[in-house]
Amino acid sequence: MAGTPNKSNRPARGIIRRFYILEKLSSVKILIVDDEELDLFINQKLLALEFDTEAFTSVKEAISWAKENNFDVAVIDYYLEPGVFAGNLLKELIAIKGPAFKAFVVSNYVDGKQILELKDAGFTDILYKPLTLESFKAKLNEHLAH
Repeated sequence: MAGTPNKSNRPARGIIRRFYILEKLSSVKILIVDDEELDLFINQKLLALEFDTEAFTSVKEAISWAKENNFDVAVIDYYLEPGVFAGNLLKELIAIKGPAFKAFVVSNYVDGKQILELKDAGFTDILYKPLTLESFKAKLNEHLAH
């Protein structure tokens, strides 16, 4: 029929969606917090290959920075300063920024109970060490689509 759009000439929805996500990824600002300087250095260098990053070993400095700056994603180590866990920092960040960002906790291991606690605290997902750029991007893609 004349005038009927040819479905084969239209780009697939999946292609358009992937392009949108890739374009969105390139502008993502990431806040990274880890009390271990070496882990922080490695994760920042890794993520800075494709993202704009700010990194802190100090919870207080991270909070101070967050009050004055915007970010799209927080990547927080599970254990921070003595007596301070990722959930404590996330609670403060949400109080400052609201739930307008994705939050990932970084850990070697978390059990089922901890996973539920982290999700209840507001974490989007868990990133397991060692962090890779590919694993981070996969998790980010998964959650940006929602």
